[in-house]
Amino acid sequence: MAEAVISSITGKVVDLLCGVAKKEISYVCNCSENIEKYKNEADKLSRMKGRVQQQIDLAKSTGEVLLEGVEDWMKKADAEISNAATQLTNGEDQEKCFHLCTLRRCSKTTIKKTFSLQQHQEEGKSFETCVSLPAKAPGFADLYQSKNLDDINTQKLILEEIIQAIEDDTIQIVGINGLGGVGKTTLASEVAKAIKKQFADIVFITVSRTVEAKMIQEKVGVVASRIMNREKVIIILDDVWEELKLEELGIPCGSEYKNCKILLTSRSRDVCAAMNGQKNISVNPLQAEEAWTLFERVVGKSEWDDTLKEVALKIVEECGGLKSIISFTSYKY
Repeated sequence: MAEAVISSITGKVVDLLCGVAKKEISYVCNCSENIEKYKNEADKLSRMKGRVQQQIDLAKSTGEVLLEGVEDWMKKADAEISNAATQLTNGEDQEKCFHLCTLRRCSKTTIKKTFSLQQHQEEGKSFETCVSLPAKAPGFADLYQSKNLDDINTQKLILEEIIQAIEDDTIQIVGINGLGGVGKTTLASEVAKAIKKQFADIVFITVSRTVEAKMIQEKVGVVASRIMNREKVIIILDDVWEELKLEELGIPCGSEYKNCKILLTSRSRDVCAAMNGQKNISVNPLQAEEAWTLFERVVGKSEWDDTLKEVALKIVEECGGLKSIISFTSYKY
C-alpha cells in the first residue's frame, strides 16, 4: 500500500518536473521565433499609433476635444515601441550567444513583452475610429470681454460682494437692483466671467419687460438635465421687471437643487425680494471721480485743454453717474 502511494507521488513529481523542463527547453528552442513575434507586434503597435495620430491631428484641426485617455495611450505606445526597439537589439545580440541561460532569459522576457504589446493594442482599438468629441460652442462667459474696473471702486466692491454671495453655499438666489443704466448687466456679466470655472454651465437670459416664457423655458431646458444630475449651474436672469415663477419656467430650484444658483438683475428691489432673493445688493451711481475716470477710459484721452475739459466734465455730470449712459456718451464724443 505504502509502495503504491510512494509510486504515485513519485510519478506526479516526475511529470511535474518533466513539464517544467519541457517548458524551460522550449524557451531556448523557440527563442528566434519569440523574438520575431515580438518584432511583429511592435510593428503592429507602431502602425496603430500612426493611425490614431492621424485621428488626433484631424480632431485638433476642427477644434474637437480629445477623449480622456487618448493622450495617455499615445504616451504609453511611444514607451512600448521605444522599449521594443531596445529589447530587439539586445535580443538579436543574445540570440547569437550560445549560452543556454542567456537564450532562456531573452526568450522568456520577449514572450512577456509581446503580451504587453498585444494588450496595449487591444486597449487602443476604439481610438482608431474615435478619439474626440465635438467641441462645445463657446458660451456667454467665454465670449464676454471683461471691463477695466480699476479706480471704479463703487462697481469693483459690489462685484466682489456679488461673487462672495454666489460662492456662499447657503445662498441660492442673489438679486442685483438699481436704476436703469447703473451697470447691473455689466456686473452680472463680470460675475459670469469670474466664476465660470466653478460651474458646469452658465445661462444668461435677458428677460425684459415683456416676458417670453417659451424662450426662457427653451434656454433653461438645455441645462435642466444637468441640474437634475447635480451638476453646478448658474442661471442669470437679466432685466427682470416683475416676479417670475421659477418653477413655471422650468428652472429647478429650492432646497433639493442647491446646485442651481440664480442671479437676477432688476430695477426694483421689491422684485428681487418677491423672488426670494436671499441676498439683495443695491448698485449706486458712480461717484464724480469714477464717472470721469470711466469717461476718459472709453474716450481714450487723458490730456485735455481747459475749455474742452470743462465741456466734457459737464457732459459727465449730466449722465448722473449712470455707467451705461457715460459709456454711450463717451463713444459719441
